[in-house]
Amino acid sequence: MHGAQAVHGAQDYERTVPRKVMWRLIPLLILIYMMAHLDRVNVSFAALTMNEDLGFSNQVYGLGASLFFLGYFLFEVPSNMLLERFGARRVIFVIMMVWGSVSAAMSLVWSPLSFYVMRFILGVAEAGLYPGIILYLTYWFRPQERATAVALFALALAFASLLGSPLSGAILDTTQGLGGLASWQWLFILEGLPTLALAVFVLGYLADRPAQAKWLSREESAWLEAQLAAEAPGQAAGAHDGLLTKMLSPKVLHLALIYLLFLGAFAGTLFWAPKLIAWADPELSKSAVGTLVGLPFLAFAAAMLAWGRHSDRSGERRWHVTVPALLAATGYAVAASSAHLGVIMLGLVMSMTGAGAAFSCFWGLVTESLSRSLAAVGIAVVNSAGALGSFATVYLIGDLLERTGSYAPGFYSLALVALLAAAAVPLLPRPAARAVVQSSG
Repeated sequence: MHGAQAVHGAQDYERTVPRKVMWRLIPLLILIYMMAHLDRVNVSFAALTMNEDLGFSNQVYGLGASLFFLGYFLFEVPSNMLLERFGARRVIFVIMMVWGSVSAAMSLVWSPLSFYVMRFILGVAEAGLYPGIILYLTYWFRPQERATAVALFALALAFASLLGSPLSGAILDTTQGLGGLASWQWLFILEGLPTLALAVFVLGYLADRPAQAKWLSREESAWLEAQLAAEAPGQAAGAHDGLLTKMLSPKVLHLALIYLLFLGAFAGTLFWAPKLIAWADPELSKSAVGTLVGLPFLAFAAAMLAWGRHSDRSGERRWHVTVPALLAATGYAVAASSAHLGVIMLGLVMSMTGAGAAFSCFWGLVTESLSRSLAAVGIAVVNSAGALGSFATVYLIGDLLERTGSYAPGFYSLALVALLAAAAVPLLPRPAARAVVQSSG
């Protein structure tokens, strides 16, 4: 009788615990990353008026926008190691307090050098957030749930762009001269300060591990901890390897190369889309530009959810990354092929659909490919490589635009980079077979 009750209880936990964790954590993680993404990319809207006010060329803007990713790249691995050591709650709180303050202080830039310094510091401040949250999700979700969990979390990218782009445009249209400040200064202030209040809430809300979650019963947390502990055989292998050995693991470096290429193409689009759309139709208001920038993220969100769920159900990751990366590459090429706003928008929709579909499945691939001993360092290295790729492409587009007067060379470059990412995915070595934990035994 007791055995039957245990089986029934395990089956109940199989249904209820992942759902409870999802509803407790994912909405807040979405909100956190929405704020981070908004504070990271709002410079692309500020540039619509800031560049003229401060006399910044496309090359100056491209370098300043890209320096965020250099700071991010250099400090990402140390930040993720701190999260593993001190826990997500405290580290994410500190990250949010620093980045919110720096983001608001972007309103004080007055010269190219000050712009460069502030963007670099903002990258340092945000460095541990995204890889830290990806690592944090591995503490709460089993492999068969992670692509869906990452897809839901990564909806923050879609929400930040879908809601934040029109908001940024509206701020630029309505605050010019208010209180003696330029509209781009108000943009940084109004989108930076709310992060500080959210940080305080995070400190009291998050739990570092299931065993510390007061909103799970003792039995529920024990079941979840057991499921995660049994995730794969040999997870302790390499646990005593040094930091450099882990960073230079061939599997980590292969994943890092893929993400360097893939995220580089995506970031190039994010930071130049507002200026590209404004260039295609100079008569558009800033609010209209914001709306048009945000619209492709409807396709991004839909593709991310549907494709991530399909990947979880099928258990396949590689082709679930490769195929949408090819679609994204095609979209970048379409956007580069014409100066007509309609064609550009078609290209952006195609590229965002592909990027959204690939995002969640890629991180599912990463967490399944890396052992637990490699996860903290590996995830940070992979995301650091993405930051390095983003630094290169955001700067490259500005440089090419300054040299040629056209967006086409830059966006064709993004297409090539995404194509190379797609080609690298199938070459990734397959992970060792994972142990399957039966809920009925």
